[in-house]
Amino acid sequence: MNDLTAKVNEIFIDSLKAITNESSHTVHSLISDNLITTITCNYDLCSDHLIEFSHSFNTLLSTSQKNNRNNIKAFILENEDIFQKIELIFLHAEWSTNPRVKKFNLATHNTSGSKCTVDNKFYIIKCYDHFYYIYNTESSECLMAVKNEKKALTMINILLLTPYLLYGDLYAVHGGLVSDGKNNILLSNSSLGGKTTFALLFLASGWQIITEETTYVTRYGAILNYNIRNYFNIRVGTYLEFKDFFVNAGIINNAFLDMAHMKKKELFELGKKEQMSIYFDALSKSKGNLSTDQITHVLKVSLDKNKSGISIKKNSLTEIVDRFLEVSLAPTVMLFKSLTKMTNLKTEERRKELIQIFKNTKSYSVSSGFDYRKNFNYLIQKIKLL
Repeated sequence: MNDLTAKVNEIFIDSLKAITNESSHTVHSLISDNLITTITCNYDLCSDHLIEFSHSFNTLLSTSQKNNRNNIKAFILENEDIFQKIELIFLHAEWSTNPRVKKFNLATHNTSGSKCTVDNKFYIIKCYDHFYYIYNTESSECLMAVKNEKKALTMINILLLTPYLLYGDLYAVHGGLVSDGKNNILLSNSSLGGKTTFALLFLASGWQIITEETTYVTRYGAILNYNIRNYFNIRVGTYLEFKDFFVNAGIINNAFLDMAHMKKKELFELGKKEQMSIYFDALSKSKGNLSTDQITHVLKVSLDKNKSGISIKKNSLTEIVDRFLEVSLAPTVMLFKSLTKMTNLKTEERRKELIQIFKNTKSYSVSSGFDYRKNFNYLIQKIKLL
């Protein structure tokens, strides 16, 4: 065991002891056909969160009594002294990389970074300044060390669910879901494409936001009715467009309100830098009730600063399938392929499953100018909801 591996191993063991030695620690499980994740947690905020999260997950996925499931043990730690030790060890010069780590770092360079020990025993991922993830490839144990930061719950959720994408129990897509109870509409596009703006448009029109940023479905198409990301990033132009809605909800940003005199095109460009985070529970107080657990519509939405009005055209089934495969086989998932030493992802089988899931789903591309609010009823009519 080299020097760095020995140091990481020591921190890992000390962290697990620190979690289990606290009398208030809690234990939870996520159970699917292929994988059981046992979670031990001493972070009070996360312990409360995991009760609802694990219930939603297990109600949806725990369907069989298989004895040959894979197992991961996850430990979630909130401890300032150990967090500082991990911060220092992350800067150690002896860390290495491999092709999977390099691809992950290239894809997530704005938010995350990963390294591994030379012997590949430990992988470490840093997310923002409040979250570290260390995986022991020999014991199939992972440590999530967090600062007392509510946003860390999002990274905990994502990294707990990523192995289920790897094993094919779940599929994911970069997009949020809105529902009127009868219709479940996935709002999809790349970052800064208008997904959150359209989600707020539906919310302000009486719909419910079910998920933000990422939506998960099972291999049979059933929606995981749980919002994995617990906050929105709201751009200044979107905030001002819905300012009455935000102010009535008690969400007041005076710096944004002082920009109300600016033109919408100026706000649109400014919004790439000027954003604020709003926790999901400040906008949606209750969990949405779905009368169907399937995605009924997919809207690939975009905002065009040089456009007025709204254009709507049908999309192909292939585009939906490719978008789900894109996330379900993304660099983060591929990194976990190295962690778990999985050999066969059965990509073609997954494509066939997704084709079956979405064969009856209506899919459209929606391009709009900044006058989207007055065109909302037209949008609903064109996608045959009226």
